[in-house]
Amino acid sequence: MTGPSFATPPTPAATPGAAPTPATPKPPVAPARRPGAQPDEGNGLRVLTYLRLHWLMILFCGSLLGTAGALAAWELLASKYESYALLQVSSAPTALANQNNPHQARTDFATYVKTTAALLKSEFVLNAALRDIKDLPTIKAQTDPIKYLDEELQVSWQDGSEVVRITFKGAEPNDAKKIVDAVQKAFMSEVIQKDVAEKQAFLKKVEDAQIDIKKLLKQQTEKPAPAPGGVVPAGGVGVPGAPPGMLPGDIINKLDPRILINRLVALQQDVERLPLVIRDAQRREGLLKEKLKLLKEAPIPQSIQDMIDKDQDVVIEKLRTIRAKTEYEKWKNGGDPNSPGVIELKGAYEAQEKRWADLRKEKLNTLDGLRRLDEAKKIAAELEEVIRSVQRSEEQLAHAKAQLAKAEKQLVELPLPTGEKGGLLPVKFEQKDTYDSGNSALETTDGIYRKLVQQYHLTQMELNSPSRVRVLQQASHPTQKDMKKQYLGTAAAGILGFVLMGLGVVAYESVTRRVSSLTDVKCAVGVPIVGVIPGGAGRDPAKLAGANEAIDKLRAYVSQTWLSRGATTIAVTSPIGDEGKALAAFGLASSLAQAGYKTLLVDFDLREPALHTLAGVPNLAGACELLRGETDVRTAVQFLPSGLHLLPAGKWSDEARKAATGEKLEGVLTKLKEPYDCVVIHGHALLTVAESVEVARRCEVVLVCARYRETATPLLKRAAERVATMEVPFTGVVYVGASEQEALC
Repeated sequence: MTGPSFATPPTPAATPGAAPTPATPKPPVAPARRPGAQPDEGNGLRVLTYLRLHWLMILFCGSLLGTAGALAAWELLASKYESYALLQVSSAPTALANQNNPHQARTDFATYVKTTAALLKSEFVLNAALRDIKDLPTIKAQTDPIKYLDEELQVSWQDGSEVVRITFKGAEPNDAKKIVDAVQKAFMSEVIQKDVAEKQAFLKKVEDAQIDIKKLLKQQTEKPAPAPGGVVPAGGVGVPGAPPGMLPGDIINKLDPRILINRLVALQQDVERLPLVIRDAQRREGLLKEKLKLLKEAPIPQSIQDMIDKDQDVVIEKLRTIRAKTEYEKWKNGGDPNSPGVIELKGAYEAQEKRWADLRKEKLNTLDGLRRLDEAKKIAAELEEVIRSVQRSEEQLAHAKAQLAKAEKQLVELPLPTGEKGGLLPVKFEQKDTYDSGNSALETTDGIYRKLVQQYHLTQMELNSPSRVRVLQQASHPTQKDMKKQYLGTAAAGILGFVLMGLGVVAYESVTRRVSSLTDVKCAVGVPIVGVIPGGAGRDPAKLAGANEAIDKLRAYVSQTWLSRGATTIAVTSPIGDEGKALAAFGLASSLAQAGYKTLLVDFDLREPALHTLAGVPNLAGACELLRGETDVRTAVQFLPSGLHLLPAGKWSDEARKAATGEKLEGVLTKLKEPYDCVVIHGHALLTVAESVEVARRCEVVLVCARYRETATPLLKRAAERVATMEVPFTGVVYVGASEQEALC
């Protein structure tokens, strides 16, 4: 136990037979704090102490909270089944359907893809899909299926790619596949097929208009011939040399073959361009294959070899190999190389060397294989896209060649224009001299008919050309992904329950700052700790003996340090109530009495007396009656079998409270000290009752009790500061409830 250092010199020993001379007390100098010590020293250890004190509550409540959090995380982060379908959107429509500028639509590809994505999630497409999936459990569970599909259905694409991905994630694998299939089917029927149907309806209208114009042309050609100068031959509509009975539909190819020629030119351009595109893609395909081959044959990088050489398992095997080699060479050089022992060591060395080489090779192949696999996946994805591009271009080339052959055949079948004598006429696309001013209606009607025929053929070619959007893959078999995220989230939520409980305990203890160890008491006060009494004695004889021994140590310190210097009155108090001051006062007084000191124990906790209970005597006349003048000391003091004299608290009243101050209190304390060597006063809590200060400042020694897990360190510090302001000669702290190790100090 560390004793205090005092500024006052020791009182000289009294001569035999002389009356004791009371020492003149001076305020003690507070002991200096250790260099570098801080009030909050040991925060990390304090946190561990808090966790140790509440480990059972943290375990129980943390288990409940962690289980609830883990269940919530498992449900919220549930790994859903994912199904996806693919659509291919051509970067440009077929050249046959875009005669004016085949490359114009390519610049609008990004807009077209965004439009396609928006249409896939449009309300009319989702409504059409719901007609097929309305009975699915996933859909039935939703209050607003349209909103649910709009939020959960994902449409994505990569820049520069023609593939649009439709993805849906759900808890039911079969429902996920059916939902994706239904949305894809609804889009193709409601958008793509409807567009085809609209073009077919438009084609029917053009065809009907052609029939009407044919009738009108026939009526106009049957009219009487105009005056000389604008003679219309009997065989055709203003076309000299036209064969009799030729229909206006056949005349278009005779009079204006530009449509067929333009078609031939566009097809010829595609036939010439597409082989170049195919060869370029094939070159890229070859380069990518060569890149894969080089990746496969490339040597293992030195960085990976260095990393493997630092691997713990490889290093251990290498050390074992070196040790085996050293042992073998030692016996080989120091003895017979052909002896059985040396041969056995050689075999062990070679086997160990082989194990080391095999382990190093296995780890090298594993690590380098993962690296090569990642790079190969990227190259394979690019190679797959190039192969699809080649196949797409080959299909376009085959289609263009077939259409070119068909158009060339139609061009060959066209008869050449001839004159009246059978000679060839020069090709003139504008023969306005065929009509005169008197037959302008026929010219207008024929021009309209030509445009209708051109529109009819263009629309028909567009319908016959491949669709710009086609199904590349239907809904895939659902797969469950992101299980790792669900596992990690569940584990983190479970651990978080314990962390939150631990943080809550630490926060609560940090706010209350209750005494948890002897170190807390030392850091909180600047006065010496004169007594450390272990707690939890109960009926355990060993622990009870330890507590009695600690009280005897407190008595020895008090008697040798303070009573020997002339102190006679000891006040035992605490910051607030129920902090072990009654136990400390009763134990100290009993130990002093047993040591031969004539000791009086006074219960001055007038409001909540406790000493009579510990002593097993009734609370009759006592300190309150002395303060009120109702009895004297000789009548009020009770004698205990242990030799201790006890003055109980008596009956509390407001008159006693008023008398516990000033000269009245001074006179009572003087009377109590006269016949005794030592007076131990069990006082009120120092921070809650006013008369406790009055009693403490009239004593030579003040002991402040702090109890394990009951006393708050801020209150203990405040009580020590209040005692320091009283200028009491001797002060100390008694720690009640310490561990057995702490009680050994």
